[in-house]
Amino acid sequence: MSTEDKKPDRVTEYLANERTFLAWLRTCIALMGLGFVIARFGLFLKEFSIITKNQTMSSNLPTQSSSTLLGMSMIGLGILLIIYALVNYLKAQKSIEAGVYVPRHSIMYLASVGLVVFAVIVLAYLILIST
Repeated sequence: MSTEDKKPDRVTEYLANERTFLAWLRTCIALMGLGFVIARFGLFLKEFSIITKNQTMSSNLPTQSSSTLLGMSMIGLGILLIIYALVNYLKAQKSIEAGVYVPRHSIMYLASVGLVVFAVIVLAYLILIST
C-alpha cells in the first residue's frame, strides 16, 4: 500500500472550505460596495439640494459627514472580514489535513449581532435625515 491509500479522502471537505471562503469574499465585496454607495449618499443629497435650490439641505454638513463615516466603516468592516475569512480558511485547511476540524460558531453570532446593530444605526440615520 502506498501512503496515498492510507490517507482519508478529504476532497469534499477541502471543496466545502473553499466554497465557504468564496462566500465570505462575496459577502465582503457586497458589504464594501454598499459602504461605497452609503458614503456617496451624502454627496448625492448635497448635489440634489443644489439642483432643487433647497438651501436648508445643502447646508446640512453633518448628513454628508455621517453618511461618509457610515460608508467608510462598512468598507473597513469588509476589509476586516476578508482578513478573517482568509485566516479562517487557512486554519480550517490545517485542521482538515490533521483530521481534527471543529466548526466555530462564535463568528456567526458576532456577525449576526453586529449586523443587527449596524442596521439599527442605518435606520436611525435614515430617520434623522428624513426629518
